[in-house]
Amino acid sequence: MRESVIHSSANGNAYLYDARHMFSMLIHPALGKVHSKLTEADSYYHKKHAYLQAHDFYGSVKPPDFETELGENVVKNNLLNSTKIVFEVTDHCNLNCAYCSLGELYETEKNVRKNLNSRYAINLLKYVFDLQVKQKNGKLMIDFYGGEPLANIRLIKKIVEAANQLNAGKALELEFSMTTNATLLDEHIHFLVSNQFRLAISLDGNAEGHSYRTFARDNKNSFRKVIENLDMIQRDFPSYFAGNISFISILHKRNSVKSIYNFIYNRYQQIPEIMQLNTGFINPAKKEQFERIFQNRRKSEEEYQDEAPGLVPGTHEKLISYNEANRFLRSFSVNFYLSNIHYLLYDRVIPVPTGTCKGFEGKIFLNTQHNLFPCEKISYKYALGRVNEKVIIDVPAIAKKHSFYFEKIKKVCQKCYAFKSCSICMWTIENLEKLDNEELVCPGFQDHEAFAKNLDRIFSFLEKIRMIFYEEK
Repeated sequence: MRESVIHSSANGNAYLYDARHMFSMLIHPALGKVHSKLTEADSYYHKKHAYLQAHDFYGSVKPPDFETELGENVVKNNLLNSTKIVFEVTDHCNLNCAYCSLGELYETEKNVRKNLNSRYAINLLKYVFDLQVKQKNGKLMIDFYGGEPLANIRLIKKIVEAANQLNAGKALELEFSMTTNATLLDEHIHFLVSNQFRLAISLDGNAEGHSYRTFARDNKNSFRKVIENLDMIQRDFPSYFAGNISFISILHKRNSVKSIYNFIYNRYQQIPEIMQLNTGFINPAKKEQFERIFQNRRKSEEEYQDEAPGLVPGTHEKLISYNEANRFLRSFSVNFYLSNIHYLLYDRVIPVPTGTCKGFEGKIFLNTQHNLFPCEKISYKYALGRVNEKVIIDVPAIAKKHSFYFEKIKKVCQKCYAFKSCSICMWTIENLEKLDNEELVCPGFQDHEAFAKNLDRIFSFLEKIRMIFYEEK
């Protein structure tokens, strides 16, 4: 049972969030005290509290219903409409980053570094390409992932060539992309530019911030090589650089949100995506080492925001606080019906538990073990298919597997106050198999107390920089 929430902002303003009607309003702090029976208050506020209570502003909401049965037709349709294919072309890398997901900090099921089999990769490309042609979709995105993808440039070139051949006379819009550490760009830039690759560059800020990204051969910081390559592209291919280069930064103890934004924006006029180190699947023997490297993104962002108004332009929309506020306005206010109009048009719309993609919803990922996943973030134990001489995708088995776990995790989601805006993929939850006991902890779960604290943060942020949510007419 979800109850209405009384909370306050950092400025001391009190609010009532009515869970039933998804309505927030400013209230006098005395009302909160009356409701919590913490202290005596003026009779006026007792009367006002009684009025609000009589009109159901303090009401509760029954646990939500969830659709746990995933139909085979849903999986088929999602598969047919997937417009992005990701190839993990290699596990090998010329760097030895201290926080690499394939390194010693994490428990990994990859004990041997491999390259993707080129024949199997082309088989999947043909399979997906055929689906797109049948559906007459306008765009097919082909992304390359690693390791360091450019360490297996031969396979990348084969896939690009095959894709262009398959597209001859079929008029699909092909787009190529890659996540790269940028150290090998000088060797392959002409190929990348000629095929208009979109490049996501891994750069952790200045030289100190980037110092966890060292070359495997000599343990030296790769920063200088990365900057040399980026400056070369910006100088020799300015229009390509402006339209095709973006940045991804990992937050850790040697950098900060402030230092990352300031360096990359001042040098390249771009705002990077900043990612916190994954806190799941940590190697128990390396826990202390992980804690020496880890930095909390929310805390670093709060320190960055304290320097307003001197913030890098456009960075507000990248902040956790902004995205939390945006999700709240979209999912926990009357704006929910503007974003989800089908809830107004149909009497009974039942969501599925969690934010898990249903089958291959939007993306198909092939790893170096030749297993298929909905994306690159999912544990290898939850593969949804396999590629060898054929593409093996058992749609009934996929639907059954989703339905089984949806039914299991439903009991957790029904107690969660944040279920309307859940972004947690169940396949990424540690100990998912232990749903029947209390060992499973969903990282996105919010009970009444956690939801109230989240509202405190959201309304504090809205009060501080409320103007960014006004759209210019």
